[in-house]
Amino acid sequence: MKKRYLAVALTAFAAAGAAYAADLHAPHIGSSCPTGFVGRYHFVNNQIPEGASAGTLTATWDSGDSCTVTSYKVLSHVQHFRCVDVRGALTNAYSNLPGKLVLSDFTCTRVKQCDPKAEKCDI
Repeated sequence: MKKRYLAVALTAFAAAGAAYAADLHAPHIGSSCPTGFVGRYHFVNNQIPEGASAGTLTATWDSGDSCTVTSYKVLSHVQHFRCVDVRGALTNAYSNLPGKLVLSDFTCTRVKQCDPKAEKCDI
């Protein structure tokens, strides 16, 4: 019996030791805000190895916008990332850490249009 438990433990350890980057799961690809709005995206990479240092997330949108950020919150098995003020539909996102990367939430904010008659507009 002891040999069987040892073999199972070694197999589990070997599988856990393999490091693969986490890619965003397909149902979240294509998430977008309507025209005239920008998005604020909150990604979560869970099931990461305990004690992992802050990871990096890279995300792209079909507008050409991209976001590369370090996690702003690191918990024992979960890391959180934010990408803000992006336009278009999400095309890809991945983390340099293993785990399960998901789009936890996103919100849309209307882009303020500048009225040159009422205010000074940045060009």
